[in-house]
Amino acid sequence: MIMRARLITLFVFIASVSSFGQQRERIPLDTVPAHPAIKNKNLLAFPFAVRSLETDWGFGGIAARFFKAKDTTIRTSDINLLGLYTLRSQLILVLSSTIFFPKEDHIARFQASYSYYPDDFWGLGNHTSFQDKEGFSQKQFFINPQFLKRIHGNLYLGVTYEFQHTGPVSYTPGGVFDKQSIPGRHGGNTSGIGPILSWDTRNNAYSPDRGAFAEIQFEYFDQHLGSDFNFRLLSVDLRKFIHLSDKEVFALQGLGGFTFGETPFRKLEELGGADMMRGYYGGRFTDKCLMAYQAEYRRFLFWRLGAVAFASTGEVASTPRKFELDGFHFAYGGGVRFALSKEEKLNLRVDYGIAKHSNAFTVQLREAF
Repeated sequence: MIMRARLITLFVFIASVSSFGQQRERIPLDTVPAHPAIKNKNLLAFPFAVRSLETDWGFGGIAARFFKAKDTTIRTSDINLLGLYTLRSQLILVLSSTIFFPKEDHIARFQASYSYYPDDFWGLGNHTSFQDKEGFSQKQFFINPQFLKRIHGNLYLGVTYEFQHTGPVSYTPGGVFDKQSIPGRHGGNTSGIGPILSWDTRNNAYSPDRGAFAEIQFEYFDQHLGSDFNFRLLSVDLRKFIHLSDKEVFALQGLGGFTFGETPFRKLEELGGADMMRGYYGGRFTDKCLMAYQAEYRRFLFWRLGAVAFASTGEVASTPRKFELDGFHFAYGGGVRFALSKEEKLNLRVDYGIAKHSNAFTVQLREAF
């Protein structure tokens, strides 16, 4: 990748918004405006082309189905499939879903992915030099089902299971992977299970304008569960949405990730990417622990268009004690939104983030948080 991202262009176009069956993600059967020839639209599908820091030019498609249980007062459930192939010979396939059961007393979440991903790595630490970049590639398969049950009000208790298989990392011998003896560079399996505690008062799952979300997950990875690595993972996700007016929202998020033990390469915490610290290459700073914060001002403009401004800060460390007050990295930027479904507030977002040594366009379905 290059010091200043070469992502100068991107285009996203809607190829089809057609209807079938009954299911899928963010557009409910009973709220989407009808096409003259179609009464209900619950299938969203479109191809896209994008250029980004991590991918160079990439081409792919998204298909998403939206549905609600018989209880139409609950949030919309979804099932979606994404495929992407890039000029860096990267292949990514992702199947994901969030299902809200009647009265939202139970929530099921699922994600599975396969990827072959030539990528870049700068070594472990919060102060790695941009000049130390080293290319590598690796294949991986990932599956993560989760199930949550309401225990009181908006408080949920659940369980998460995670399995990941990675092939050997293809890298230049004698480089940073060998010098730092990065666990997992020869591939292997991780298998872990643990509890989830979640509190959710958001009024919308995709682009809320009020409420809060707080979730803590703890995962235990051990050889008795089929893991080649023994380690623990604690993650914290805190979000707050402040309604300023009918057209304005101020959103806040704080993230914490902490791993302990023999953490393999693919389970390390990473700073950067399309959701947090936009502008930094995903994984530009990598280590066993992370904390990051971001704020975003969102404003509706007219028709289906909106605009945002955002800023973020964060750092990584080998242990929680190694975090430094002067170790924070910063990024900022802005973007535009196009409402694919005004009723469900499902947005296509295009952001431009600015960071040290890199700028980045990102395009995603849904908000960053």
